[in-house]
Amino acid sequence: MRKPTTAICFIYDFRPDSLSVEWLKDWQPIHSGVVTSPSVENNGTFSTSSRLTVSAREGKSDSVYTCKVTHQPSHTITVKNITKCPGSVWYKETCPRFRPLPGIELVSLACKVSALTTELQDSMVSFPFLVCPLDEHVKVSFLPPSPKQVLMEPIVTLTCVVANAPHDVNVTWTQEQTHLQSGYGKPSATGPQEVISKLNISTQDWTGGKVYFCIVSHDDIPTPIRKKIFKEPVLYTKQPSVYLLLPSAEELSAQQSLTLSCLVKNFAPKEIFVEWTVNDQSIDANKYKNTEVMADSADGDYSMYSMLSISAGDWDRGYSYSCVVGHETFPLKTLTRAVNKSSGKPSFVNISLVLMDTVNACQ
Repeated sequence: MRKPTTAICFIYDFRPDSLSVEWLKDWQPIHSGVVTSPSVENNGTFSTSSRLTVSAREGKSDSVYTCKVTHQPSHTITVKNITKCPGSVWYKETCPRFRPLPGIELVSLACKVSALTTELQDSMVSFPFLVCPLDEHVKVSFLPPSPKQVLMEPIVTLTCVVANAPHDVNVTWTQEQTHLQSGYGKPSATGPQEVISKLNISTQDWTGGKVYFCIVSHDDIPTPIRKKIFKEPVLYTKQPSVYLLLPSAEELSAQQSLTLSCLVKNFAPKEIFVEWTVNDQSIDANKYKNTEVMADSADGDYSMYSMLSISAGDWDRGYSYSCVVGHETFPLKTLTRAVNKSSGKPSFVNISLVLMDTVNACQ
């Protein structure tokens, strides 16, 4: 049985805090499956989000779903539509930002293997990797270090992936002309004819732009395949804005499962990690769901979103929950946004932490 599909409507940068959100299906109001979070203030403007959950069957239909936002103080009504793409996937649509009027971003999270609420077991976090030209049937690509590893650890790991690899293929690593290591590729968990080779280097060497080569050789490969990987220079940086959205009134009144949402907006470069803690203890990545990093506009800004499900009992007991965001623009590498029932609203905390892994979603 397929799991339900969820779409999220982000509304941000509006003031004053007087806003209503309505979902429509083929322009008819939807009265179930809608959860809207309370507004959160940040630097004089407000943000919120609204989630629509429909069955997998409805999500694959040709119906048009609409997020309708009404901002009475500015006499503004804004609508954004979300429909099924040819590949049975919903897509996101973003409207321009207006100040002091609200900006709206509508994104479906039902994307193939990168959905928040479908196929979660296959949706591990993905970051850009360098795919190299092919040599006949053998394909060589790289996986760079994770953003968290680059930010938090002195050593990072480069991975050379060899697809359609012959038996006992040899993989050699060099830094420019300096030999670093050689050996047979190790079997990969993702494919019977795929092997990998990992190289540990200093974070300083990686961030400094040093160039590393993976050289694949075998008797059945006429000419060794030589590919390179390096960290491209960052030309534009922007510190993220972090919004922690509280459980909705509907969830609080139901006294069952509650949802905390962490919206991370307008940052660059795109390498980032988002994790959660409860009472300063790391929460397993399987307990929360992250979207992929999404490009907001042509000016190079990115955004992402994370949802954590918690029990109403733990919330009532006063447990403190934190959204931990790691990005190179933070002075202490991470920023923590914390909330509990008694505080009533999120607070900012700058702190340097070493936590666990992340998951993904859709673009």
